[in-house]
Amino acid sequence: MPNCLILNGHPFTPSFSGAIAGRYAETLAGQGINIRRFDLADMTLPEHTIRKAGDEVMHGDVLAFWEALVWADHVMIVHPLWWGSMPAKLKALFDIGLQSGRAYRYRDGRPLPLGLLKGRSARLIVTSDTPNFFMALAYGNAHFRTMKNQILKFVGLNPVRISHFSTMRDSTPERRETFLRRTAEVAAADAQRLLRHSRKANPA
Repeated sequence: MPNCLILNGHPFTPSFSGAIAGRYAETLAGQGINIRRFDLADMTLPEHTIRKAGDEVMHGDVLAFWEALVWADHVMIVHPLWWGSMPAKLKALFDIGLQSGRAYRYRDGRPLPLGLLKGRSARLIVTSDTPNFFMALAYGNAHFRTMKNQILKFVGLNPVRISHFSTMRDSTPERRETFLRRTAEVAAADAQRLLRHSRKANPA
């Protein structure tokens, strides 16, 4: 069966991002897909939060996260939108864990790198207080484009599908349950794509 890494990128607990991660995991597990879940709030990162060389030794939670990335056929990341971007701790995890030489490699004479995590798909779910139309018209979906093209596809994850749940501020329990139902729907669609791909790659 396919493997899925789920990263709840909210630095606090409890959080609605955690509930989304749980609903997504539950849906995929119901289809028989193997799950490894990481919750950023429970992860310990090194004190340095700057990018390190590709030969930097990984330890602890960063190493476990990297090994899960290599193991996974599909990656789901959920996080809140803070100041137009991701929480700082999530950015630190990417800075430390997606090392040059491991996650990507530049080649002589070519302006763009080779993503070394090719063959894996991704789902990004972002919660925010910014309405969808305003995110597109005022901000040009800037964060979505950054996450998709400059992080996930940069290291080889493709295709990358994005879901945006808004607005969260003052949302009712009923509204949040609607977001969880939508999570289950996109998770079911992702599961079916993973299973079809697995059957093609491993015919009976």
